[in-house]
Amino acid sequence: MSDNKKNLEQISSSLAKLFILDAFNKHNVSSEHRRQLSDDEKQQLKALVGNLQNQVNEFLEKQNQPKVAKANKTPEPPKNTTLRDMLKNRKKS
Repeated sequence: MSDNKKNLEQISSSLAKLFILDAFNKHNVSSEHRRQLSDDEKQQLKALVGNLQNQVNEFLEKQNQPKVAKANKTPEPPKNTTLRDMLKNRKKS
């Protein structure tokens, strides 16, 4: 599972770089015109990315929990059948 997680992180990282480079190329921004981030700005971005990763992981865990609970339940047959259903079943047999 950790290999899949690392693979997904690499894919998302490469996609993010691709989208950023595409946006720069679209607006004719070269590496000469980009400004360097300060250390404080870099720390804020790292904290923001870490926070987003935690939120995504929590969301994915919550999404997986109901699926496991639903998979464990056995489907119950309908308790109330209508007269029409009973007649249809009787005609079929």
